[in-house]
Parts: sequence; structure tokens; C-alpha cells
Amino acid sequence: MSTLPEDFTVERCTQQEAHEIFYGWAFSEHWNPSTKGEDVRDVYFKADPQGFFKGQLKGEVVAIVSALRYGDEQAWIGFYIASPKHRGKGFGLATFNKALEHVGHDRASVGLDGLLVQVENYKKSGFTSIAWMNERRNGAIDDLVDNQERVLAERISKNEVTGLVDLSDPLVDLNQLPAIEQRFSGLKRPEFVKDWANFHINHHKERRFGAAVLSTDGTKDEKSGKPVVLGYACVRPAVSSYRIGPLYATSPEVAKQLLVKLANNVVQAERQESYNIPLKFDVDVPNTNPGAVKLFDGLGWKDTFPSMRMWKGTVPEHDVSGVYAVSTLEVA
Repeated sequence: MSTLPEDFTVERCTQQEAHEIFYGWAFSEHWNPSTKGEDVRDVYFKADPQGFFKGQLKGEVVAIVSALRYGDEQAWIGFYIASPKHRGKGFGLATFNKALEHVGHDRASVGLDGLLVQVENYKKSGFTSIAWMNERRNGAIDDLVDNQERVLAERISKNEVTGLVDLSDPLVDLNQLPAIEQRFSGLKRPEFVKDWANFHINHHKERRFGAAVLSTDGTKDEKSGKPVVLGYACVRPAVSSYRIGPLYATSPEVAKQLLVKLANNVVQAERQESYNIPLKFDVDVPNTNPGAVKLFDGLGWKDTFPSMRMWKGTVPEHDVSGVYAVSTLEVA
């Protein structure tokens, strides 16, 4: 790589800059970013306020990368974008390397979700361990509730599915959610998980919804005394669809209940007032979970945007059989 010009610098972004630049660039790249950047501003930035970087040439932003530290062991790289007119000049890689310095070289596990065309480049930077390939499955929400799963959708509308509740239900113990994510995806980020859940709770006007399936056999959590959470899921509006993430579940049946409940929520809200977003779900599904693949194959939802979940260092221990959708490709 040629020597970078002296007037190229890499600096940290403020919260406002992260909100505006990272959402805007993801929009320009057709990544279908969500919630008009409110997730960046209200959740991602809070996870690591020092973790948003911009590469600048004579004051012009030419590259961006996020690098969020989760505890002392893990970190996640995302939003790696270089300005189209400045690609191939080393600005993106320099910003990327600065982000890696931020997370530290002794961190046990640093992950990212990479576009397939960039996989070999990521390997050169040490991301040599593959966890799975994400398949972005896309399907019609109204067809799901009106045709494919009409009976289940009607039962859910009548509150006839025992244990299936809104994530805001007082019986839901949000403190159980971090352990669920760690068990299934390997990520250790308890504060982020709770912030992400709260980002979706009681935000119906913004078309953000959350749902959970609770145990009905009398099993209780030892600490809270509340029912055990068997699965939970969230959905948020994006540019060209609604994006589900995460969707964690102990069985395909639980996953389907959560999927249809979120679909019900979106359809009912849309029929009251249009939000001008196509009634489609995008769900980033690990291809190594046969239960998830079978569920979405059965619905006829096709893969429209594959990516590779890669790790530098150790792949965290996980049980992918419970991952029916990752939370978000941008920050895991």
C-alpha cells in the first residue's frame, strides 16, 4: 500500500456524527439500515462511545468503521465502508486498522459479519475463523398472517397461545435475556442486550415490537421467580423492509410463534396507519441451524443478502440451534 497523505487522519465520531454518517452511508450502500439511524444513536453508540471512527482527507470523510468492545473479552467490527470515489487508496484499511487498535490485540474474540466479496481480505487481517454464513431470508408479512400461518395468527390475535406475550409484559424477566444470547450466539454483552430489548418495548408508534415465549409448566427462574424465557424476538422498521433481530428460540415451534406474533403486530399497526415501508421481513439466519433453515425454506423465503460471520481469535462457545435470526449484522 502506498504511503497515505499527511492530510489524512482517523478520528472518533461524536454521537451526532455517528448517527448521521453511519446511517447515511449504510443507506447509500443499500444495506437496508433500520430506524433512520435511531439504533446507532440510542443503542450502538451507548455500547462503546469511543468506538466509531471516521477517516478524513482534508476534512472530508472518506471511510468509516465501528469497533464496539463488549466486556474484556469480545469486540465487534461493523460499518466498514469507504467512499466510492476514494476506494483502493488505503483509506478504508487505515481506518479499519485504527479500529482494531481500539479493541486491542489481546482481546480473545473479535468478530464481524463480512460481505462475501471481502472475506479473503478479512482473512488477511486475521479473521480466519468462520462461525457460519448468514442468509438474509425475505418474505411477505401480510401473506404470512393472512395465508401461510393464518390459523396461528388468528389464535395469537385472540391471545389463545399460552405463554406468548409482548416483551413489555411484566412477567418477562429481561435479566434472563443476556444469558439466552450468550448461550445461543456466544456474545457476552448484557447491557447491550437489555438496551436493545428496551429499544423495542413500548414503541408501537415507531413500529418497533418485541415478543417472548414463557414457560407454562410452572418452571421458574431461580433469581426472579418469574417464568423461564424460552425465546424472544424483536422487529424494527428499515428502508425497504422490517428487520427481525434477534430471534432466539429453544425450538422451531417457539420460533414460529414469535415470528407470527411480530408479523401480527406489524400488520395490525400498518392497517391502522401506513408507515410507507414494504410489508416484508428480512431475517438474517445462520445457515448452520437446520431448524431455522427448514422453517424459512418451508415459508419459501429466499436468501437475498448472504454474509459471513467471522472471528479473529477464538470463536465463542455457542449453540447455534437456538439462533433463528441474529440481532443485527452491523454490531452482531
